[in-house]
Amino acid sequence: MNMASLKRFQGELILLFSLIFVLFAYGYKYQSKAYVQSEKQSIEKRITQISEVSELKRLWGDKKIGKKLNNFKTIIPKEKVKSFEKRSHKMSASYQGLSVKELNKVVKQLFKMPVQITTLSIEADGKERYNMELKCKW
Repeated sequence: MNMASLKRFQGELILLFSLIFVLFAYGYKYQSKAYVQSEKQSIEKRITQISEVSELKRLWGDKKIGKKLNNFKTIIPKEKVKSFEKRSHKMSASYQGLSVKELNKVVKQLFKMPVQITTLSIEADGKERYNMELKCKW
């Protein structure tokens, strides 16, 4: 091809290059929009995780957990509490002769508390009577 034939198709070549440029611009716009959308979702996910961690920190860092654990001494009659000991963020309790209702009450109260259960042992002691040993830390 010589210069004369290029001059003859100059308008068509400009149109072709313009069309290619428009296609590249559209592809870039679409790709950048998808990137911004994915970054937005990533940031929203991080914000959600930070708020969850903050809520868990508030729940697990509560200074009143030790006082709330004193309920395990009083929710069951004193004669059924074999031992109860609480010291330095650890609690140990032992119950004997619990009925099904009392056992459920203790377990329900335990699962409401933000503590880490290290030992939970429940043994049947006759018909509908249970012995329970519990150790946890917070």
